[in-house]
Amino acid sequence: MEKMKLKMSFLAEPSDANYRGNVHGGKVMKWIDEVGYALSVQHAGKYCVTKFVDDIEFLEPIHIGDLVLLDAKITKIGKTSIRIHVNVSSENLIDKIKKQNCACDIVFVAIDEDGKKSKI
Repeated sequence: MEKMKLKMSFLAEPSDANYRGNVHGGKVMKWIDEVGYALSVQHAGKYCVTKFVDDIEFLEPIHIGDLVLLDAKITKIGKTSIRIHVNVSSENLIDKIKKQNCACDIVFVAIDEDGKKSKI
């Protein structure tokens, strides 16, 4: 059976954050792209590239030391593309406070060795 979900978790590090101790939005977007890439390649069995990222609304900040959780799930499979929903949440491990940080949909396209779209 194909892999339809992928979870990643890690601690937010000082190098991920700005001077206020909040993780940069660009870093969060990078993590979303990475988990989406990994899931799309696992499913397609081919190299995939990001085609489209839907609306990302940053709801709550992620702080240095928070446990960051990325949950990715395939929501649609086309002939050459895969749509994935990614949810980002975090937890302050000391205070036991969990937050929903953001979510979005991201589309990846499978490509061949020549950079052309490839069937999944």
